[in-house]
Amino acid sequence: MRRFVITLTVLLAVAFTASAKPRSVGLGFGSIQNVSMQHMVYGTDNFFQLDLGYHVGLPSTGTMRLTGTYNYMILSPKWTEKGTWNFYAGPGVSLGSGFNTDKAVSLGVTAQVGLEYIFEFPLQLAVDLRPSFGIMLGNDRFRYDLDGLMGFIPTVTARYMF
Repeated sequence: MRRFVITLTVLLAVAFTASAKPRSVGLGFGSIQNVSMQHMVYGTDNFFQLDLGYHVGLPSTGTMRLTGTYNYMILSPKWTEKGTWNFYAGPGVSLGSGFNTDKAVSLGVTAQVGLEYIFEFPLQLAVDLRPSFGIMLGNDRFRYDLDGLMGFIPTVTARYMF
């Protein structure tokens, strides 16, 4: 019984700690149309970001791509009296699947750099670049995944913070 009470107490403490961390969810538009989620790391300004979206790329090579990045808050300039500005950057990985002309799977490394503005109410607007480079396996052959380089086109994202 004592172990059960200790285990239950630890699980509840972890659940309350996890629920106290700020999160945001939203939509991004650019060369990648995506659903985006951010989760702040407890005790720091850094955050994890997870994006699932359709990577337009070239007309015949659209891919669905899941990208995860760990972003470091680099700078928070005081440009306005209200709201917060932040510069961030970080590394990540991506996993994709092509489904137009070739049924291919891709795995790559990603870099992200961005600028965000957080309003006084729970809205966050961000502009970021997220290029990715990796390999793609499709039609029984390996090749370089160059669609991820379209990530040099800025993506504008609006997120609701909770």
